[in-house]
Amino acid sequence: MDPLRVIVVDDDADTCSFLQAVFTAEGHECRTFVRPEDAEHYLSSAEADLAMVDVYLGAVNGIDVLGRLRALRPRLYPVIMTAHISVETAARSLKEGAIDYVSKPLAIDQIRAISVRADGFRSQSLEPKTIAAPDPQESAIVGRSPKMLEVYKAIGRVAASNVNVLITGASGTGKELVARAIHQHSQRSEQPFTPVNCGSFTETILESELFGHEKGAFTGAGNIHKGLVEATNGGTLFLDEITETTLSFQVKLLRVIQEQQVRRVGSTKYIPVDVRILAASNRDISRLLKQGQFREDLYYRLSVVQINMPPLEERREDIPLLVSHFLQQFNAKNNLAVTIEPAAVERLQEMSWPGNVRELENTVNRLAIFASTREITSQDVESEAHRPAEIPAAHAAAAVPPDRLLELERQHIVQILKQTRGNRSEAARRLGIERKTLYRKALRLGIDLQATDEK
Repeated sequence: MDPLRVIVVDDDADTCSFLQAVFTAEGHECRTFVRPEDAEHYLSSAEADLAMVDVYLGAVNGIDVLGRLRALRPRLYPVIMTAHISVETAARSLKEGAIDYVSKPLAIDQIRAISVRADGFRSQSLEPKTIAAPDPQESAIVGRSPKMLEVYKAIGRVAASNVNVLITGASGTGKELVARAIHQHSQRSEQPFTPVNCGSFTETILESELFGHEKGAFTGAGNIHKGLVEATNGGTLFLDEITETTLSFQVKLLRVIQEQQVRRVGSTKYIPVDVRILAASNRDISRLLKQGQFREDLYYRLSVVQINMPPLEERREDIPLLVSHFLQQFNAKNNLAVTIEPAAVERLQEMSWPGNVRELENTVNRLAIFASTREITSQDVESEAHRPAEIPAAHAAAAVPPDRLLELERQHIVQILKQTRGNRSEAARRLGIERKTLYRKALRLGIDLQATDEK
């Protein structure tokens, strides 16, 4: 690699000294500036290949500084550095021309990797385009771990485009928050964001809700109903639990995505729509594809870009931040000032969180409610850790393998449907669940409700 001409802009002298020492030791030429205006003056008459700019430069925004540096030297490889990573800074940095976004403090291996990427960029002689965007509102996503940094960077890179995105990850990891962040940082941010939980509806109801229906299309359709796809025109439609849909519905959704037009149930007319689709699933989609339970063509249409949300187990370093965030939210909603001991935070960080971020949030709220001294102690957390889980009696047979439990549940539902002669409302009542829950269970367990139709 030929030596790079590097400039560093950071109001922290120690950071400047460290980066200069590393780049120089690697054989590159490096100049450092603690004042942005000095860097701009230097580049007005000198060339550079790589610019490392801190996002916070006192009262000056480093992203704006980077923009001015790139205006002077468009072929710079632009990098934003920050000790406080967030969706906002990542999205805005990448939108406004930064090609890289890194977390401080930087390790030597990271600096070497940046040098390699800058050298490759220099050889291509590319000039990245700037996409202006208003400053978005603060995101609800919290975390500074390396895995969350990758999520932020992915959001920043994909938000400005119009491609469909598939968001994967276990329940409770924050997939909808990612979808909202993508919409919030996109050019559609002023248009509707419509979340739909596909697993909450039967196929017929879901089709009517998304595509709409004409008057008289089916029993109970007394008026024309504009579907959510049509109502979201110009905006973003978030389809959560997309893998809970039937294959026949997937065909209809695929047609909407491919043709960018929708036909209401009971109509012969197609209505043009401009909707970006973001979808999410907590299931192993590769396994569903192999089993023929999810259409490959729809999968490839939805997953132009795929973002995976890591489980909390893989980002434990974010737990203190999350605890602080949830406690702050709780205090603001309830006009309280509950605090938490550092030892209590450490204990929370050690605990297992199978329910991920959602479970942690519920736990923090519960601890805050019962904090008698308005301070959550390590003893409070310890008591919470040993609190028995509330398991309904119907599910007390925890020792039974999951597959066996599912089969037992399936047999029980089929038996009730036979007893009620296919009367779904009565079956749901006897099962102690809502009718829509019965439809969801039937879908999950492979029960053909049509075969047990009311006689």
